Amino acid sequence: MRKKIENKVENFFLWKWLLGAERTVMVLCSIAVLLTIFAGVICRRILGVNFTSSEELLVIFALWLYFIGGVEGGNYRDDHIKADVLSVFVKKETTIHIVNVVVKLISLAVSIALAVWAWQYFRFCQVVGGKTLVLKLPMMCSRFALVLGYTLPVLYNIYHLILSVCDLADAHGEKPAATEGGND
Repeated sequence: MRKKIENKVENFFLWKWLLGAERTVMVLCSIAVLLTIFAGVICRRILGVNFTSSEELLVIFALWLYFIGGVEGGNYRDDHIKADVLSVFVKKETTIHIVNVVVKLISLAVSIALAVWAWQYFRFCQVVGGKTLVLKLPMMCSRFALVLGYTLPVLYNIYHLILSVCDLADAHGEKPAATEGGND
């Protein structure tokens, strides 16, 4: 059942588009950070010109890279750093799957709370406004990265919760293999 759901979701065109957009943002922001630092070095060291707005650009690119990279690595791939000591003590597969579902439910609840907070913060920032000092770029450029970085994990946590429930259903539905030879 898990493979069927994974195939449907992973092959859905909007899902592929979202992952492609995330990866494109990460690549473009990485290149932009590199070029901004390179331009800053050239301006300061070779041309003797102070490129004061480079820090403003770097902050915007770095925030987008940080938040979208976190969404990609930590949430889509489900590659969080875990201190999973329970699996050392618990050997029953069904119990491990139940714990995994509970963990995914807690992750979903936390990600929903953070997404709500991010949207409230974004609306507050829209009222307050604000621009960068030198380039006069709207602060919303960097703050929207925070909103996406806290909202997209909700989608991915729902996906991983569904997969965990499928794993639990599959483990619960399996019958233990009969032992050969009678009483062992």
